[in-house]
Amino acid sequence: MNSARNHPSLPRPIVGQMKLENSNRLWAEAKRLVPGATQSLMKRPEMFAPGSFPVFLTKGQGALVEDADGQQFIDFISGLGANMLGHNHPDVVEPIRRHLEEGVLHSLPTPVEVSSAQALVDMIPGAEMVRFFKTGADATSAAVRLARYITRKERIITVGYNGWHDHFMFDTPGVPAALAGLTTRMPLFTEPDEAALLTCIEQNAKQLALVLLSVPYNRVLSKEFMHKVRATCSAHEVLFVLDEVVTGFRLAPGGAQEFFDVRADFVCLSKSIAAGMPLSAIAGPERHLTRLNDLQVSTTFGGELLSLAVCESVLKGYRKSGYVEHIAKLGRQLRAGINAKAEQLGSPLRVLGYDAIPFFLFDKNPAEHAKKMQPFQAGMAQRGVLLRRDVNFICAAHTAEQIDYTIEMAGEVLRSLTPGSTASAA
Repeated sequence: MNSARNHPSLPRPIVGQMKLENSNRLWAEAKRLVPGATQSLMKRPEMFAPGSFPVFLTKGQGALVEDADGQQFIDFISGLGANMLGHNHPDVVEPIRRHLEEGVLHSLPTPVEVSSAQALVDMIPGAEMVRFFKTGADATSAAVRLARYITRKERIITVGYNGWHDHFMFDTPGVPAALAGLTTRMPLFTEPDEAALLTCIEQNAKQLALVLLSVPYNRVLSKEFMHKVRATCSAHEVLFVLDEVVTGFRLAPGGAQEFFDVRADFVCLSKSIAAGMPLSAIAGPERHLTRLNDLQVSTTFGGELLSLAVCESVLKGYRKSGYVEHIAKLGRQLRAGINAKAEQLGSPLRVLGYDAIPFFLFDKNPAEHAKKMQPFQAGMAQRGVLLRRDVNFICAAHTAEQIDYTIEMAGEVLRSLTPGSTASAA
């Protein structure tokens, strides 16, 4: 393994086997104290390479993170996509410092609620009003309630993961069975799924309040298809709502609406809206958003000062920087480089999807993919690169040197995993 890393943006070499003593100790304590041992299913060890992957991170700077055992890694998990600017960015840290002495949560509205809303209106196509929440699931759930109120219809179609609340996860334990009749979950993983979605909208239009669409990450949808969804919804008085919890500010400064040149009735935003601080929002035209006044949609922490101040700061930063072009260019570099290595070595691995959201795929069968991805994740972690099992994220702090290094390490790991090779992935 090439261990010569002299560039400051590259991680320190891991000498010998990865150290996991502190991570494993903390994990044992967490399992005793926290149901599920962490706050997100997507952060559990079984989502990566158990026993060969760090469990706890302690700090980060730019696109580098350090684990509980002092090892460094290039981070493509990026806070599950929230850390658009990387770790410890001045546009995040400085507003927190400036506003901290003013308080965190006041008893009445604060000026930053107005100024951050204006910053978001200035950024999102078609937005005239904004309502803030804390999590993506808050925003998408409010969108469902608002759409039902506007249309006076109850059924919904969801595409992709839209949050953990009952109307989205209707087929999981603890959710009343009656809710299953109100939600239809539709995939968009393949091209034939597109016609099926359009047909479903048409057939259920009389009872349908909205289509809540989060784009798939394994393939790039066409502008033509997105316009068909928009037109079909409009023709049948169904609201078309984009779940941009992940794609917002990542595909384009104005999100998927700008990227696809399509106009949703309103959009749901989180993650990059405050570059990792806990914040979400619904943004859209006044004729729809003002109807929230009639509903019981309220949250104590929606006006928390620090997250709103960071939101205003990072949105202004997004508007004046070329970050979208930067992350897209790096994503293309990563995809082309790893795919070339994989083809050369006869590996089935392919990097697919949107430039800034590279999707790693070994096999279309989920179980087979996981089986093949885990040793790849383990080998990459041993070489100082953290990858999710499928969807990964380029952030503004990633560098071309880090992408080159990741491609080089991917080639090493794939070579070690090639059938007939005697090399070890780790």
